Amino acid sequence: MPYTIDFSQSSKTAIVVNDGTIDTSTSLGLIGKNYTRFGETLNENLLHLLENFANTNAPSNPTEGMLWYDTTNSQLKIYDNGVWTPLLSGSGTTKIEFRNRKDTGGNYHKTIELIVDANIVHITTDDTTAWTPHNDEKLEDGVTLLSTQFPTIQAGITMNNTTHYKFRGTATSAEYADLAERYEADAEYEAGTVVRLGGTHEITQTLQESDRDVFGIVSTSPGFEMNAGAGSDATHPFVALAGRVPCKVVGKITKGDRLVSDGIPGHARTIRTDSPDYRPIIGRALESKDTDEAGKLSFFVAESDGTNTELTAGLILEDASKEVALINKRTELYNQTVQTYGAGVADYLAQNKTFGNLVNEPL
Repeated sequence: MPYTIDFSQSSKTAIVVNDGTIDTSTSLGLIGKNYTRFGETLNENLLHLLENFANTNAPSNPTEGMLWYDTTNSQLKIYDNGVWTPLLSGSGTTKIEFRNRKDTGGNYHKTIELIVDANIVHITTDDTTAWTPHNDEKLEDGVTLLSTQFPTIQAGITMNNTTHYKFRGTATSAEYADLAERYEADAEYEAGTVVRLGGTHEITQTLQESDRDVFGIVSTSPGFEMNAGAGSDATHPFVALAGRVPCKVVGKITKGDRLVSDGIPGHARTIRTDSPDYRPIIGRALESKDTDEAGKLSFFVAESDGTNTELTAGLILEDASKEVALINKRTELYNQTVQTYGAGVADYLAQNKTFGNLVNEPL
C-alpha cells in the first residue's frame, strides 16, 4: 500500500510513494514501503538537512521554504517564490556578522557589523554607554586593532572613522539642540563646563573673568556631532559651538543676560554693566537664577517638580558675526575717549550724541 506524504501547506498536492520505490520529486529521497537498503537513503537525507545541502550548485527539485548553503558565495539562502534568496547579504568578504565584542574592561557587547570587501563599514549596538574595544578585538584582517577605526562604540550606528566613511543623507530633525565638535582636553570635564582655547592640548576650562579666549561649553547631549571619531568623551569632549546647552553658572542671573566666564573655574556669570568689553560673551541666559551660589542652568525645557535643584534654563550661543563691526567700533571709540579725556570721559560720553547712541545701541 503506497504512502501519502502531505506538505505542511494543505493546499499543495500530496506526494504518493509506491511500495518498494524512492520518490525523487523533492531534494530528499522519500522511501516507500518495503524498499531495501532504505538506511542509506535515510542517512543521506539527514546529512543533507544537517549541512543545508551545502554545495556550489543549488539542490535539485527544491520546495518552498527550504534552505541551501551556497558554498561559492558563503551564503545561506532560502527558496522563496521560485528564487533562491540570501537570508543575510554576504559574499565572502561582503556580509553581515553577528558578534560578541570585548571592551577594555573585559565586558562583552553584542554587535551587528556590516562588512564590505573585508572592511567594517559600521557597527550597530544597543548599549546604554559608550565603550572602547579591547586589544583582543581585531579588524577583518585578524591583525589590525578594531579600535584603530572604532575608538569608541555607542548605542545605534557607529561609523568607521576612516576618512571616506560618512553617513550621507539629509537630516530633518535632531533629538537635542546644539551643534558640537570634539576637541582634545587637558583633563576630563563634566558637561556644562565653560572652556577656552589653550592648555596642554586644544582646550582647557576657563580660570579668569571675561576670558577673551573663551571657546564654548562642554555639551551634554549634542544634536549634531562633528569630528565624532576623534576620541572619547573623557579625552575629547564635545564642545557646543552653537545652540541650546546646559552651562555651569555662578551668581544671580536674569533671563536675557549676556554671560561671560567667571573666576570660578569652568563657570559663567552675567557680564558686568560697567564693562565695555563685549568680546568674551559666551551667550544668553534663557531663564533667571535668583541665588548667588554656583549651579547649573539647564537647557532641557521641563519644569522642576520640586525635587530637582537645577533650574530649567540655559544658554544659547550666539553668532557673533552680526555684531563684530559694532563691538569693534565701540571698543575703538571707548579707548580713544579714555586716552583723550581721562577722568572726564563720563562728561564727554554724555555730551557726544553719536558715541552715546552707539554705546546704548542694543546688541
